[in-house]
Amino acid sequence: MCAHPADPETAPVNDGASDLPGAAKRPRVVTFGEAMIRLTPPGNERLDRATTLTVTAGGAELNTAVALRCLDLPASWVSALPLTGAGRLIARHAMANGVDVSGIHWVPEEQGRAGIYFLEEGVDPRPSAVTYDRKDTAISRIQPGTFDWPRLLAGAGALHVSGITLAISDSARVEAMEAVRVANAQGVLVSFDLNYRSKLWSESAARKAFVAIVPQVDVLFASRGGLRTFFAIEGSHEDVLRTALERLGVAAVTITRKRAKGSMRLRLQSLALGKSGLLAMSDWRDVEVVDRLGGGDAFAAGFLAGYLENPLGLTRAVTLAATASALKHTMPGDFLSATRAEIEAAMNVGAAGVLQR
Repeated sequence: MCAHPADPETAPVNDGASDLPGAAKRPRVVTFGEAMIRLTPPGNERLDRATTLTVTAGGAELNTAVALRCLDLPASWVSALPLTGAGRLIARHAMANGVDVSGIHWVPEEQGRAGIYFLEEGVDPRPSAVTYDRKDTAISRIQPGTFDWPRLLAGAGALHVSGITLAISDSARVEAMEAVRVANAQGVLVSFDLNYRSKLWSESAARKAFVAIVPQVDVLFASRGGLRTFFAIEGSHEDVLRTALERLGVAAVTITRKRAKGSMRLRLQSLALGKSGLLAMSDWRDVEVVDRLGGGDAFAAGFLAGYLENPLGLTRAVTLAATASALKHTMPGDFLSATRAEIEAAMNVGAAGVLQR
């Protein structure tokens, strides 16, 4: 865990300061999206044979907020949760990792539930499988205007949203677009993760939403396949970065290359391009995989941390991002658990053996 827990319903509003060393002068990042309870059969067991389930929490924007706290940046997670044990469980997992939850909109149980997802972890030749149970969740049933975005974004350095938030429901998408509009008006940097979940919506619906939001985005996290599918951008990794930067109008865009070596081994390299036109890239890194979920969110947090500290230092930003992602892959659950010093130390050496408490 990256910080200490508090009560989710009585926590004070985060004013941008942090209880972690060196974080007071770092900008606060606001994330908006859904988190769910994650239920995982231990020991790579099949779900239909499980007798116990490991209970954690996870969701793209909350995962990113937790990783930002590990990197000593203040982070606020905005969402909607029910006033139930399940809702409070999710909030307490966020607060246990130092994330400000004062922006949560709490609703009675009849106005929405907490989402659940089951993760069945497989190894070659059996793939992992995710089963969602997220219909009628509290955030999917919010009404436009639920959140006071001018207040929530006041003094923030960045707003982070993912494609998953846009997919949850029409009303969640409207609220996300309003958050982006207010961020643009207030001069708050907007970062967007172009992640697509086919279980949530169609390619055509996602394309319409992505085309609407990306022109209002400053930092874009994408994949070569995503840029091809949704924006008809093709070519080498460097080519798609340059075309995306020129055509989409973002200030910076980053992608990650993956080479699988079985289900438990990966080689990762990340690339980024900004307005300078100089291609930045991390070294290739070998990763032993314990849990893949949350790796992309840790990457987003690492890149944002580096970018907010120095928008011209993309090589450092993309290396910090790749390192945070690599370390997350070695840990169970959706959340990164590491200190800024540990992440910095791992930037120049292999991840194994670096984390020493």
